[in-house]
Amino acid sequence: MEKAKLDERDWLYVLTMISGLGRKKIREIFEIAGSFQVAIENWHELARELRLTTLITGQVDKQSNEASVMALLEKREEEGTRFLCPFDEAYPVSLRNIPDSPLTLFYRGDHTLLEKMSIGVVGSRKPTPYGRASCNFFVRELVQAGLVIVSGVAYGIDAEAHQTTLKAGGKTIGVLGCGMNHVYPSRHKELYHEIESFGLLLSEYPPHIPPIAGLFPERNRIISGLAIGVLVVEAAEKSGSLITADCALEQGKEVFAIPGPIFSLMSAGPHNLIKQGAKLVTCSNDIWEEIKHHLPKAEQMQRVEQRNGSDVVPLSNEEKAIVEAVTYDGIHLDELMSSLEKDQRRMLHQLVIRLEAKGAIVALPGGYFARR
Repeated sequence: MEKAKLDERDWLYVLTMISGLGRKKIREIFEIAGSFQVAIENWHELARELRLTTLITGQVDKQSNEASVMALLEKREEEGTRFLCPFDEAYPVSLRNIPDSPLTLFYRGDHTLLEKMSIGVVGSRKPTPYGRASCNFFVRELVQAGLVIVSGVAYGIDAEAHQTTLKAGGKTIGVLGCGMNHVYPSRHKELYHEIESFGLLLSEYPPHIPPIAGLFPERNRIISGLAIGVLVVEAAEKSGSLITADCALEQGKEVFAIPGPIFSLMSAGPHNLIKQGAKLVTCSNDIWEEIKHHLPKAEQMQRVEQRNGSDVVPLSNEEKAIVEAVTYDGIHLDELMSSLEKDQRRMLHQLVIRLEAKGAIVALPGGYFARR
């Protein structure tokens, strides 16, 4: 492969792979040189002007020859990681005009989801049963309305949002704070594969970049940038998920917050957001009313039909008794058992399975169940 046959996106990719050369410096290189190919052809002069270290300069010398560029491009293909940048038509419009838009997007999965209407769902890494139930309740209804769910593949609400979406047959985008070759957190290996297979994994970082604390706040601007709005489920007063809400506000996006129990520390974040002007939401229709104007009238009608077609399945008397005993903030199976009549206890496990399938209750970690 000769240099003349390489295009701007190829040279951008080469520079992205240089250790120590961040997106701000790469932007500066483009602004001065006018093109990445010109920058490579006049590299040493440009490096002096930008006062780049000899380490960075040496890396570019080594990586910009024909054999090295070919090896980089071939390795990317072999890893199964695809690459988008602003030179591509497929680069999402939603990210083009946000502050500090990503120069590179590495992905695995269905990149067409980037052009679908989506909503960001974020919250605590250690949610309460109420938070998990709230997340499940909202996400299922948003999926039924045809929205793509965007989150950060972290513990807690992020994982709950992705998993609920996939179980409901919806589409989800997982925005990573590290490169694709690293599963973080490590327990989410199966979730990674599920999102890759039935949704989209996305990162602005090259595949080899490991998890680094400072990178995770940066990815939040991409979650909010892709989405038409951000839903904050549960968050402590200084939760990292509030960074995503701040990014959304900076980008002119909607921010939605679910109110919680006033004595719960996990309610502090959403409650403060509501005080600052975020929309208080208690059902998905509250969100829908704020975002539907972004859709053409015909598509609005189509999505209304989708939502109306997902009515709750009628319940038997036995099932109704179980639902009435289950609280919205969660009840343990043992406590549920003790609150029922003897005949109801015998059928409890069977009834719980049926009610989950009908969407009337949701199973939570630790043997808890909550009403939807």
